[in-house]
Amino acid sequence: MKIDKQGTVHIDSAVVGELTYGALHSLNNLLQGIVGLSELLDCNPNLPVDAKSDSKAILELAQNASDLVKKIKQASRVEAAEPEETVVKVAPEIEVPKPKSRSEVNILIAEDDPLVLKVVAGMLKALGYSTITARDGQEALERYRENPSKVSLVLADLAMPRMSGLQLTEELLEDNPNIIIVIMTGYLQEELEINPDEFGLAAWLEKPMTAARLTSVIQPLVGA
Repeated sequence: MKIDKQGTVHIDSAVVGELTYGALHSLNNLLQGIVGLSELLDCNPNLPVDAKSDSKAILELAQNASDLVKKIKQASRVEAAEPEETVVKVAPEIEVPKPKSRSEVNILIAEDDPLVLKVVAGMLKALGYSTITARDGQEALERYRENPSKVSLVLADLAMPRMSGLQLTEELLEDNPNIIIVIMTGYLQEELEINPDEFGLAAWLEKPMTAARLTSVIQPLVGA
């Protein structure tokens, strides 16, 4: 399976186990929403103790479901990378900035799934970052060009209407070759046969992702 810059997925083998790649992608988006909401609930100081316990149980269920998806892929001879082993690849031309407070870091999020956009923005805010949201690549490009100096990092979904994450990357790098761009997706990098370095990406994040994974990827890139 491969994807072009327009965000079109070209599938060589349409089925993984009994689920299509499209269904798995949608499932990972759903799991991202569940993981994000459960973590945000757990961060709420006014949440009753019993409710906090329930939110942790929901998070555990989502993680178990994510593990099950990987087992399905492995059973179908599709290599699935463990989230903990995700390698952050920094493009050669990107200079990692000096440390600063997280509140000074503005992250532009481009995501067409409303629930995922909401929870990812909420997770980043809970981590102390400032966020700017966009519902697709075209809107993200417009938001960036309104005030380029305000954006510290761009976190973009891979497949979006109007403008995909890779198309957005191409446009942004033309405006600013040093901009830091991270792609997030429900697809595995191995499934798409894509090399992030070839597109000037700083990192690749697979959904569902926890706040800990977000921090491990973003913090080294922005120096916060």
